[in-house]
Amino acid sequence: MMNKLFLSSGGDIETSYAFDELFFCALPLKANILYIPVAMATTMAKKESCFDWFSKLISRHSTEERDIDFSMWNNGDTLPNLYDYDALYVGGGNTYRLVSVLENTGMLRAVKEYIDAGGIYFGGSAGAVIAGKSLRTVEEENLGNCTDHIGMDLMRDISVFPHFLDNDEQRNRIIAINKNNNLKIVALPEGSGLVVGDGTINVYGNAYVYEHEKKTLIYKSRETLK
Repeated sequence: MMNKLFLSSGGDIETSYAFDELFFCALPLKANILYIPVAMATTMAKKESCFDWFSKLISRHSTEERDIDFSMWNNGDTLPNLYDYDALYVGGGNTYRLVSVLENTGMLRAVKEYIDAGGIYFGGSAGAVIAGKSLRTVEEENLGNCTDHIGMDLMRDISVFPHFLDNDEQRNRIIAINKNNNLKIVALPEGSGLVVGDGTINVYGNAYVYEHEKKTLIYKSRETLK
């Protein structure tokens, strides 16, 4: 069974609506999603804020035919059986915090196994970065001086740079990351994303591919990354 990954650069509900809709259309008409917001701080207020945000997102994509339900898993909760869910949705926040919590709770291994078994995965911002090879694209988030920068590497050595603005500052930053780490980086503006499945990586929106000492490649919507 082939997995299907939806990796979003993030953005508000309106900005990311079209890409999010690709994900919701891939689900059964009656679907149950596990929402994992642990990249955010886990205060009670933040948990409530995340729950309200995801409820709003679900309501934007629900129709008379499409009935979507969800549960939320956070740090400290008992690990659920992921196979009870039609998809996982891993939200944004601090990428290094996300990986730390997932590893320390055993959830990271469970997520990898779920994906390997053909499960549908949506990663928004931090959730997209951890699907790539390296976390060094967001190393400014490494506030705890973590020495492990390894992602799940689900896309043939590609790393994800989210919230890309295509300005000189960010382009130079990506070039510096590549110079120090020799990575293949796909930079995604908000509202853009990658759909991975059946051995292909398809672009939605725009994607800018940076590879050390190679010309930057720009892919348009519906094109396939080489």
